[in-house]
Amino acid sequence: MKIYKARAPMRIGFFGGGTDVTPYAEEHGGKVLNCTINLYVRCMLNPSTQPGLTIRSLDLQEVSRMVSGRVWDGKLALPQAVLDAMPHLQPSLEATQPGYKITMFSDAPPGSGLGSSSALVVSMLKLLYNVANESFDAHELAELAYRIERVDLGIPGGRQDQYAAVFGGMCVYHFGKGRVIVEPVVTDPTALLELESCLIIGYIGDRQLLRHHLMEDQVQRLVSGDTLRYHDETKAFVDEATRLLRELRIADFGRLLHDAWEVKKAFSPHIAPPIVDEVYALARRHGAWGGKITGAGGGGFMVFACPFDRRLELERVLREAGVQMRPFSFVTHGVQAWTVQEHV
Repeated sequence: MKIYKARAPMRIGFFGGGTDVTPYAEEHGGKVLNCTINLYVRCMLNPSTQPGLTIRSLDLQEVSRMVSGRVWDGKLALPQAVLDAMPHLQPSLEATQPGYKITMFSDAPPGSGLGSSSALVVSMLKLLYNVANESFDAHELAELAYRIERVDLGIPGGRQDQYAAVFGGMCVYHFGKGRVIVEPVVTDPTALLELESCLIIGYIGDRQLLRHHLMEDQVQRLVSGDTLRYHDETKAFVDEATRLLRELRIADFGRLLHDAWEVKKAFSPHIAPPIVDEVYALARRHGAWGGKITGAGGGGFMVFACPFDRRLELERVLREAGVQMRPFSFVTHGVQAWTVQEHV
């Protein structure tokens, strides 16, 4: 009996976030620097004693069942949309045959700002391709994940999360009207090790309620021309950050995070609610060079860059303030899938 598994990494967005969102990306060209980390969305498919197809989310404690065709009984909209979009990849579901179950969970909560939704879609797509024994083009996989999330389900957002989950590593992604260009930034592992040694991340709270309103507000302000120059400034930070990283100037990279965060907050007044400002000010008082929200804003995870010898102090004060600190490491791979034989 074969068991199929897949996992896709989440990411920390460092610079350029928001320039990968329509219409800025198509009209002006977007550019984002991010890196994948060892937090994953994990999926497994195996035979079930129940007929049909069942999806079970362990962390959300929800179950969806395919009743017939594309009719679902359940609330797991994202994995349901993946299966609806790829009917030719679904395992055969004969009424007289045993069914299948897909089990999944995320290492981070929804609304984390680490790209967990896109990692889920990418992980499921990779799983289904592996079950069907079909190959795919990496760019096409990322675009398919984008379509499912942004078009089919209408979830507002950009393209960086899907590409990070597929390609992995520390990369600059160039977004425009044509094919997305993926530019790996560092080949020397020392740069990633040194940056990682000076970074901490922590969860400050759920941003689910803010997400739709926040993205729509940012786009509306961009279209009206209010924030175009802030998007341009945000994009310009990417090249500077890339240069600093390659030159191992991590302190300057951290200080640039602060400069970029000050610009990012001008995208929308909803990006940095009081809790975010308070945590950020606390981190700065205890040695942080700079930091930011890892996603679109409002809450979720924050990342801070600080001197190596101030790390424990900074982690302690943030933890005392209610921030849930989370150890992490950078990873240089994207989505992965494998198959094992279960011995009954």
